[in-house]
Amino acid sequence: MQWTGFSSTYVSVLQLLNTVILAVFLDPGQIGTMSALLLIIWFTQYISDGGMSPAIVHHDHNRPEILNFLFYVNILLAVLLYLGVLLVAEPLATVFKEPDMLIYIPISTISMLFASLGNQFKVILMKELRFDLIARQEMSGMTVNAIVSITLAWMGYGVWSMVIGHLIGTLIGNIILIANTWKFWHPGIRISTQGLKPYVEFGMYQLGERISLFLNTRLDQMIIGTVLGTYALGIYTVAHNLVISPTVRVNQIISLVMFSVFAKIQHDDNVVRRGYLKLVKLVTLINTPVMLGIAITAPLFIPLLFDEKWVDSIYIIQILSIYSLIRSTGSPAGSLQMAKGRADLGFKWNLSLVFISAPVLYVGATIGGLNGVAYSLVGMHFVLFTPYWHLIVKPLIGPPTKDYMMSVFKSIIPGVLMSIIVFVIIYLLTPYSALLALILGILIGIGSFMVFIFKFENELVSEIKSLILNRDSAPT
Repeated sequence: MQWTGFSSTYVSVLQLLNTVILAVFLDPGQIGTMSALLLIIWFTQYISDGGMSPAIVHHDHNRPEILNFLFYVNILLAVLLYLGVLLVAEPLATVFKEPDMLIYIPISTISMLFASLGNQFKVILMKELRFDLIARQEMSGMTVNAIVSITLAWMGYGVWSMVIGHLIGTLIGNIILIANTWKFWHPGIRISTQGLKPYVEFGMYQLGERISLFLNTRLDQMIIGTVLGTYALGIYTVAHNLVISPTVRVNQIISLVMFSVFAKIQHDDNVVRRGYLKLVKLVTLINTPVMLGIAITAPLFIPLLFDEKWVDSIYIIQILSIYSLIRSTGSPAGSLQMAKGRADLGFKWNLSLVFISAPVLYVGATIGGLNGVAYSLVGMHFVLFTPYWHLIVKPLIGPPTKDYMMSVFKSIIPGVLMSIIVFVIIYLLTPYSALLALILGILIGIGSFMVFIFKFENELVSEIKSLILNRDSAPT
């Protein structure tokens, strides 16, 4: 977690700086076009391994011939997906109302081929708990991406600056990943399909879950891009990156590590149950002050960081902060499902959610525009909060609903108290100096949050401190 935490913090900060600087040189329409391209790239990456890679972590032992076979299947699927995207490039450009996408799609989606080469290497490192090497790859790739994108945007290359930056960043990151993993595993020429059935069965559910999960997490952007156009998508993307990225990074720190850890202790339900409840508490404890802090300070930092063309994103940021906080409490369940070999649960839930989300978000977009989409997300996930626990988490580890609810609601107290203090400071000081109000609000907010953590979550803080300073004697 220390390595993944450092990497995620580094990538998040760099991604924020990248967004801020690119917004100076590019307009919302250009950023919206790149967002539409990324939707295509991410979707193909999600399904290029057939969903079978996580099964490598789940299974205690993997035959070398099977690993080789899965590696080559991954590459073959990636090539077929790339050719498929080229065939539907024109309809995709029509759907997003952006004819120029026909020019960008053949080049930008090559990054998916680069990612497919490194995918299984990354999974092997996860199984070995070598998150230090994964961190190096992520930081290197994002650094190259940002440097190239900003340089080319400054030189006036528009959308191409982001396309080329993403492409080169992905290539460099995966070269580093493969080089670091070669001593642990590298593909051979011997392949076998004997014993492949469990991987295929796991992969079918995992693939179905990934597709439905992608639709659920990106359906808002897809609907905005197709209904409201790439300009609105650009405004929403900046708001989305500022709000969703922090929680995604925090959740990745925990979920990536805990998938491997839960897989190793999957047969001891009592240990998994205690670990999962602490995990939910930790995620909620971290995300609450971040999300509420962003919502409160958005009217101050957006005008300071961006010019007037991005002011429309302020209210979207505030609404999405609440949505992101609600959604983050359920995010650790993904690692639990895969570790337990129950990818079917996630698939069924996310598939059902697609049929709920699509009409709700479409109606929100057509009636209320960007604000309507944001409000729809908040309302929908608030209503589904309790059913998610009963249908997805409880069948796996079975702790009482009361314990789960207490883990969540007790963990939001420090963040809520901090946000009240920050709101008062900003309300009193903004008429005199917006910059002073923002700086003092952040500093005092951090200080007060630390005080409240030690007041309300002293036991958890002590345990985390013990884990960091003395791993061998830390409690389980």
